[in-house]
Amino acid sequence: MAEAPTAEPIPIVDGTSKQCTGIIAGLETLLRRLPDGATVVALVADVPSRIEVHAWAERKGHSITAERKEAGRFHITLVKAGHGLRPEAAGRARPAL
Repeated sequence: MAEAPTAEPIPIVDGTSKQCTGIIAGLETLLRRLPDGATVVALVADVPSRIEVHAWAERKGHSITAERKEAGRFHITLVKAGHGLRPEAAGRARPAL
């Protein structure tokens, strides 16, 4: 009996103790190392940081595919932009909270 493949854990950038520029720098650094279409999660603690992550993702062409607020933190799921990805295929959406 073959074992089911295990999914790779989704990388997380914890920006809950950082200002907006630190969160964006962390996302930039992580995404440089990942292939196009990779999924990452950004954790942010406040609305200004949430807005900045959304604006940065839009400028860079990354897709925000999910977002939720839990325990006072925003969990923002992004998909890295790539040459072969169409925004609608990657699920470009701006979830309202």
